[in-house]
Amino acid sequence: MTLSPRPPVPVDSDEEEDAFDASAPAPDPVEAPIEHAAFKLRQETAKYIEEDNDMIAAARKIAQKFQQMAKYTKGRREMLELGATEEKSEFSSMTDMIKTCKEIIALTKNIQKHAAMISKNCPDKRLVMSLANSMEPIGMLSQQLNIIASVKASASGKYNEAAEVEADEMLTINAQNLMKSVRDTVRASESCSVKMLSNPAATNLQFRRKR
Repeated sequence: MTLSPRPPVPVDSDEEEDAFDASAPAPDPVEAPIEHAAFKLRQETAKYIEEDNDMIAAARKIAQKFQQMAKYTKGRREMLELGATEEKSEFSSMTDMIKTCKEIIALTKNIQKHAAMISKNCPDKRLVMSLANSMEPIGMLSQQLNIIASVKASASGKYNEAAEVEADEMLTINAQNLMKSVRDTVRASESCSVKMLSNPAATNLQFRRKR
């Protein structure tokens, strides 16, 4: 009996940094758009020491979780195209994807919280405006991600090619935009933090670049 391929089981590697090579070639932006966006975000976070910087840690975890989600989405479509059902797979299917989406949303709230604190205490109004523009889309994109997860959950165990393609396209666009906004927010936050060196108590984040 030939077994149907199963989506890969996500690995909880987000609790600590994995062996990421920032100098490696990026995934193809056309063939693997989510992986490409995640790689770019990982490149940005890899510039900094995570210790004493929850924003950098959260941004890295977002990239890792989107990488996991991209693998799952691709594997799930292949599995359902061959007529397998999620209930018969060793993977806990849509439940894990929804859980991952909620974890990403929680991480974006963490980033927004720290960015808002930095914005409040930065004395440079131009940099504050830049940070505000960078972080503004994050809330809306997080809400969209929650909606997309709900749509995919409602189709769990079924296969409708048109619906799957549309949902995956929505997820891809959302992931790209969300990770870009997070990346821009990290950069803008670092710029603001430089202006706050005379008042270290204004933020508990330290943007220390690796040597």
